[in-house]
Amino acid sequence: MQAPATTMRHPSVSRYLREAADANGLMDLENRIALGDAAAVLSTLQDNSVDLVHTSPPYNIDKPYESSPSDKNSIKEYRTFLRLVIGEIRRVVRPGGSVFWQTGYTQEEGESREIIPIDLMSYEIFREAPGPFSLWDRIIWRYWGGHAFTKKFTNKHETIMWYVKPGAEPTFSADAVRERSKEYDKRNNFWGRNPGNVWEVDRVAFGGTEQTSHIAVFPEEITERIARACSEPGDLILDPFAGSGTVPKVARSLGRRWIGVEISPVYASESAVRVGYQQPSEADSLASELIKSLAFKGKRGTLAAAEISGALVDWAACLPLDAMRAAFEEDVASVFVDGNGRNLVKRAIWSKYDALRSLAGEPADPAALADKLLLNCYKLRRRFNGVTRRRSALAALEGVAGQLLGGDPIRYIEAIAEQEPSSFAAQGGRVALLSPQRAVSLRNEGDGDYSEGQPEEDDAQARMAL
Repeated sequence: MQAPATTMRHPSVSRYLREAADANGLMDLENRIALGDAAAVLSTLQDNSVDLVHTSPPYNIDKPYESSPSDKNSIKEYRTFLRLVIGEIRRVVRPGGSVFWQTGYTQEEGESREIIPIDLMSYEIFREAPGPFSLWDRIIWRYWGGHAFTKKFTNKHETIMWYVKPGAEPTFSADAVRERSKEYDKRNNFWGRNPGNVWEVDRVAFGGTEQTSHIAVFPEEITERIARACSEPGDLILDPFAGSGTVPKVARSLGRRWIGVEISPVYASESAVRVGYQQPSEADSLASELIKSLAFKGKRGTLAAAEISGALVDWAACLPLDAMRAAFEEDVASVFVDGNGRNLVKRAIWSKYDALRSLAGEPADPAALADKLLLNCYKLRRRFNGVTRRRSALAALEGVAGQLLGGDPIRYIEAIAEQEPSSFAAQGGRVALLSPQRAVSLRNEGDGDYSEGQPEEDDAQARMAL
């Protein structure tokens, strides 16, 4: 079954979507959404080739997934399905690699209607010989909203089981995901607190930039925390049930390689469009946001790449980067002057940089502007304290300025446009901004078609301007 024609014509679909029948191995599927059955596609991947898996399997509760097989089978059939997919996951994950298995409940057939926790059902499969995986942690995702019941309490959480393949220590960095502490207490870690294993994150809001026509989108913030803490740049992240494309999009945004597998052509196409809104690093994400805000003023249109680069070069040339870096390093050094980072200066520095976040957009503080723009691309960022956000905003600013002032700025602008085909089109020295917002629209009422962001006729006009 083919996806709707409107979406199939989108450049991100042709770039990031691949028919499973064409898959002959790992290299063919890197940085692609593979359209096909999860177990069948995973069978084409090499042993021990994947560094990290984050996925959420179907729950077998008769959800109306678009253009997908039935989501309601017998418990025996469902268990067989899980064993087949988990078996392939166990094979392709490298020693020391991690699997984050995000689940809720399925339900027994017949009059009992007993609920069965999928994490409990799956545990015995992950622990099977040979080489049983170790259960490293059990994370609770607590959310708001949820489907209300009349005969039991409303569901308010899901579980994420963190399994590790034996043979090596798993990758983990609490420093990469530390959160702002609740109080300015000098005993706290300067960069923030370990987020713990209960994550309070609201579900994806209807009409938000993370929303697609998929009925079970999980927040980017969840995957971002997992990817930042449990993988390194260049690692390969896999989601065998890619759904709305959250895992591929987030993996790309952090400079990881990725593979998504999705059986529905509708969801696979939408996922490819969604990935096409994402740059492959924080510096490139900032450059994209600056192009949209400084050159295009947040509106669709077409400009010469030389005009865009000229505007950004003039802006970058005025940045007091050396002074900003020196001031930041001096502040950090003052905290650790006694060797343990516990002196009273910490409170003053925390307060200073938390306050600077409110200055976003002020010409005197371009790092605060960069911080604000990066929030559009990295949802977990809002959890970090002001010092951490300042550090990454400065690094992103320095990366963008280095490209604009030390290289070929026109080619850099064109490369940013080429890397984000859902937002931009570049041709003949000109760049078109096709969609200022990173959003995949829901289906239009009255027809069975859908498209990204803005109406297709506007998109065509913008491309014709090239």
